[in-house]
Amino acid sequence: MLGKEDQDIFYRKLGEMLRMGRKKSGLTQDDVADHLGLTRVSIVNFEQGTQKIQLHALLELSNLLNIDVAELLAPLYVITTKNITLKTEKSITKEVAQLADKDLGAEILKGFLKYSKYKK
Repeated sequence: MLGKEDQDIFYRKLGEMLRMGRKKSGLTQDDVADHLGLTRVSIVNFEQGTQKIQLHALLELSNLLNIDVAELLAPLYVITTKNITLKTEKSITKEVAQLADKDLGAEILKGFLKYSKYKK
């Protein structure tokens, strides 16, 4: 079972992935909220990792953003392995942001996975 700190990291990283996907799709938070029947505040909270997204909403959102839910969750596996340090986590986040800026979606997953071998 994930501890509170690990859960916080998990949902924060999921939120980052959702935000990147939404922006890449050219959608606003209001667009996503309307599609899911939620408030914009809920979308903000999902993207910040402060509100846990329900599974059916995550599936609907992955369809809306045209992102396979497995692809969306795969990078988060690294966080649950407990094989990374805070320094490595920051490095992963930086690399993901750089790759996302270059619109290299497939490379994002590779960047995360290559760090899964790091030990504390």
